[in-house]
Amino acid sequence: GAFVYIQSPYLGTSTDAQGFYSLTIPNGNHTLLIQSVNMKNTSRQLKIYSDGRLDMDLEVDVIALNAVVVSADREVNVQSPKMGMTKIDPESLKIVPALLGEKDMIRVSTTTAGVQFLGEGSAGINIRGGKADQNLFLLDGTPIYNTNHFFGFFSVLNNDALSGVDLHKSSIPAEFGGRLSSVFDVKTKKPNADKFSGTGGIGPVTSRLTLEAPITKKGPSLLLGGRATYSDYVLNKIKNSPLKNNQAAFYDLVGKLHYDLNEKNELSFSSYYSFDRFQLASDTLLSYTDFSYANTIFSLNWKHVFNNKLQGNFQLGSSNYDYDIGYDVLASQAFGIDFAVRERLASAKLDRYFSERLNLKFGAEAKLLEVQPGKKSPLGNESLVAPDEVSRESGREFALFAATTFSPSEKFTLDMGIRYGIYSAIGPADVRLYAQDAPRDINFQTGWRTYGNGERITSYHGPEPRFAARYTLSSSSSVKGGYSRTRQNMHLLINAASIAPTDIWRLSGTYLKPQIADQWSVGYYKNFYGKHTIEASLETYYKSIQNLVDFKVGADLQFNQAIETDLLQGNGRAYGAEFSIKKSSGWLTGWINYTYSRSLIQLDGQFPDEVINDGEYFPTGYDKPHYLNSVTNYKFTRRLTMTLGVVYATGVPVTYPVGKWSFKSSDNLLYSDRNAFRIPDYFRLDLGINIEGSHKIKKLAHSSWNFSIYNVLGRDNVYSVFFKVEEGAVRGYQLTVFSNPIPTLTYNFKF
Repeated sequence: GAFVYIQSPYLGTSTDAQGFYSLTIPNGNHTLLIQSVNMKNTSRQLKIYSDGRLDMDLEVDVIALNAVVVSADREVNVQSPKMGMTKIDPESLKIVPALLGEKDMIRVSTTTAGVQFLGEGSAGINIRGGKADQNLFLLDGTPIYNTNHFFGFFSVLNNDALSGVDLHKSSIPAEFGGRLSSVFDVKTKKPNADKFSGTGGIGPVTSRLTLEAPITKKGPSLLLGGRATYSDYVLNKIKNSPLKNNQAAFYDLVGKLHYDLNEKNELSFSSYYSFDRFQLASDTLLSYTDFSYANTIFSLNWKHVFNNKLQGNFQLGSSNYDYDIGYDVLASQAFGIDFAVRERLASAKLDRYFSERLNLKFGAEAKLLEVQPGKKSPLGNESLVAPDEVSRESGREFALFAATTFSPSEKFTLDMGIRYGIYSAIGPADVRLYAQDAPRDINFQTGWRTYGNGERITSYHGPEPRFAARYTLSSSSSVKGGYSRTRQNMHLLINAASIAPTDIWRLSGTYLKPQIADQWSVGYYKNFYGKHTIEASLETYYKSIQNLVDFKVGADLQFNQAIETDLLQGNGRAYGAEFSIKKSSGWLTGWINYTYSRSLIQLDGQFPDEVINDGEYFPTGYDKPHYLNSVTNYKFTRRLTMTLGVVYATGVPVTYPVGKWSFKSSDNLLYSDRNAFRIPDYFRLDLGINIEGSHKIKKLAHSSWNFSIYNVLGRDNVYSVFFKVEEGAVRGYQLTVFSNPIPTLTYNFKF
């Protein structure tokens, strides 16, 4: 992040995360100036004859007890052509209240405009009217399929091991594909190559520790981190909930080995593992009692500098997601069901520098996908459950991409890209055949078609253009516009508003088509007040979606051998506006975001069971028109700060019973149109106080205490509403997860 420049003529550039830079300047005598936050200003007298390499070491500029204000990117929201992009770094965590003693970057993202979560105990994030499975989470370039610990209260990422997160929710770069709504590009830290260091924390719910050290003096450096929960403190705070008095635990491990081979080659190997296990009382959730899931990720990255105008990044990655559910209360009915998702990928990404006004990125990506939708096995010798298995699904995906950033003038910048993806569902597989001009129902099955190992079943392909433009109105304001098309071949069958452990991933195939989204967006951006310490923006968007996945009435998704008979795909549309205002420096900092967002779907098939709500558009289960959140941080002294967080959201849609009917002495409910009503609105207030230790430069360890109260007002926010027929009467119930304040005290340290 250092700024390297000459003053006459004025030419400059910034170094990347590895300190690499490239600058084209005229022949002759020049003074090269280098500036970086927390470093002493440096200069070099140069006499330029031809191309060459110049490495420089900067000296640390230590100012005791004074805050360091990072302002190099102050105008980036105005000057960058990209829309809907948010950078979240470790510094962002300091000004948000801790959730149950943990501050994590994924939760911080839910405090930004256009990003919504459904409430306590809900896993998954909804962005710009998109489903929870339409977000791509990458850890060092490799996908993570489940990003949540502990019923969604924590993310699976140990933030002490991360350097930052780039969130793209509009104008998604062409190098990314596979999801419709957003990309969370998460990077682990480059290990400390100079000395042994560490960070960690101890709290009532979790503890964590991350260590960094050089292995040899001039060799590779290593990062190791771990985190675990060891207490039922949170579960005992859950009032009147089936989750109360049950057992839950998780842990995660992360490692990174980084080696600067020479001045042109860097090699890094990242690994990650997370595990969750919880047990619920019998019949708590779909008659299952045992749940567990695990992520296993490996990533090998090689960065090579070909010359001062061309560099490349090459990657091999592997992501495994395994999850198991089971039942063991009755020995004769005990069973376990295993699910799995496998992804193998290889990519090559090249960056060609032409001039300060023109840059080109291009490359290719290949993936091999495999899904095990369910394998049932008896548990114990007394179990009478017969073994069974849903057929595996496999697919291949290949994509080429190219993108360029071009500035024809000082005021106008274009960011253009295109991605072309080819996806094929492959065998081995046995595909059911159904009668033409008849409902897709098991009663209309006419036979089977068998495909051998690796044989192509069906293919889908198409271009994904990406475009963004920025026009500068003044040094502190600009307008931007953008368009992007995205495609998705992995589908999570979510029969609710949020992700649950029983949801199933499936691949596009003969009957399940890829989802395709087209998004248009326009925005206005303005910085003002003093040295432009306040950023304001207004973005509007419209998104149309093809083949949005939903379900028939009464769909049974668990261990369904003919899942296509219960699936529906229709047209979706989402639109809204996002207003954000942010103050990033001074004693008082924070932001306020308001989002108006609508998400609608139309299911109008050829046959009656394929028509929902008379074929009209209706709200999806994650439609939340109004969403307001704010974070306010006040710094009393350099060591004492207080943070206040506020969240308000419209209640999600729900289907209510509107009548009752009887058949053969059995009472049954008559339900309304799908998603015709809403649960009560959501409101929560959080408080956090952070006390840092002394700022002495020379001390064994720097520490801090964080005290936080989640849901200060003890509001009974409703998570879901359900109904039962009891003694001939229809009774409604509300499920509230946290109905009282939850205080936590965490000790953090760094050495």
